[in-house]
Amino acid sequence: MGESFESAEAVRDYLLGRVSDEATLESIEERLFTDEEFFARVEAAEDELVNDYVLGYLGAAEAARFAASLEGNPERLFKLRLAQGLREKALAERAAAATKAKGSERAGGLEAGPSFLTSLKAFFRRPLYAGAFAALLVAVLAGSIYLFRGGRADELAGLREIYARERPTETRVSGFGYAPHAQLRGDAEARDERRLREIENLLLNEGERRPGARAHHRLGVLYLLRRKLPEAVRELEAAARLDGRDARIRNDLGSAYFETAKVSPRERRYEALGRALEEFTRATELDAGSLEALFNRSLTLQELGLQRQAKESWTLYLQKDSSSQWADEARKNLARLEEARARLKADEGALNRDVLRDFLDAYRARDEARARRIHDETKGLLRGAAVFLQLSRRCLRAKLARDGAAEKESLEALAFVGEFERARHSDFFFLSWPTSTRA
Repeated sequence: MGESFESAEAVRDYLLGRVSDEATLESIEERLFTDEEFFARVEAAEDELVNDYVLGYLGAAEAARFAASLEGNPERLFKLRLAQGLREKALAERAAAATKAKGSERAGGLEAGPSFLTSLKAFFRRPLYAGAFAALLVAVLAGSIYLFRGGRADELAGLREIYARERPTETRVSGFGYAPHAQLRGDAEARDERRLREIENLLLNEGERRPGARAHHRLGVLYLLRRKLPEAVRELEAAARLDGRDARIRNDLGSAYFETAKVSPRERRYEALGRALEEFTRATELDAGSLEALFNRSLTLQELGLQRQAKESWTLYLQKDSSSQWADEARKNLARLEEARARLKADEGALNRDVLRDFLDAYRARDEARARRIHDETKGLLRGAAVFLQLSRRCLRAKLARDGAAEKESLEALAFVGEFERARHSDFFFLSWPTSTRA
């Protein structure tokens, strides 16, 4: 962007949203954050544009564009409302003065002054007053933010608005409300992309002016939501080093690790999930009431395959939050755990039947090498598929069913396993099973 954007008309086109080229927009916004003189000129042009809209000087097309530009621009909307309020106050004062003047004319005759619109127009067209009015707008805006937010501006408000429709992370980010998880979030809309760049520049500049844990934290959250995960981890780790006792920082750092795990190769995935679990656990220790950290901890336990612990954690979460949309997601995750458990039991049952069938086929065919191999592969499993356990259960079921042939075969197969273990390993554990069962 060179001389082509130096004219007042070009600045006005930018403020009215008539600049559509992304490269030009990016260069304009970069200059707004690096060139104070240019920023002041654009700010003054915006104040003039607000005044022209309030006074009705804009054409129909420009007025429509200006009205459209107010969406997602709370600062400009505030300026507009303030200007409208001042105009209404001035009109009221002018009407009162006119009434007084008429009374004076009846009494002795005074010349009526100029109209309000003429006076207000002259006021705003004088550079000194226009500049003072712009300064007043900025001061009132800053003061209102201070009063309404307890003295602490919320630079992440724009992010909350952008991601109010859907969230790009499966985990919960501190301070953000519910939005459904977007499994495959596409490119941000052009308007959102522009605002995201503006927010990033604001946070970067703030970090330079006031470095600290808070600045790193907010920038890390921005990168996390934008799926710039290495940058998010870097900023949030820096925030945790500076303030390790902030549960929100710990939670969001855990979220960055969790989201990183989802895009990591298999050999690094569990390392990242382990780090995430550590951070979420630490956050719950620092703040037992943190629903975000508890939700994320439950999610991580489930992702690690620790089903019992995950079920307990989700149950605890639902005890603290039973009615929100987050609670609905927690219930869905609990249902998935139950479904996975049922599938596992069914798979284990099928595996057990296959193992016993294969062993008995080999045993009946006198294929001792294959029978011993099947026993070796399962004897370390102290439940389920272990051949000696399955044979003992088969023997007991046959005894109860008065199936003498099956009972006899099971005992002989158990004796075979016991003799093999005694001869090969001098292990009498398995040999004791046929004797105890027969008794």
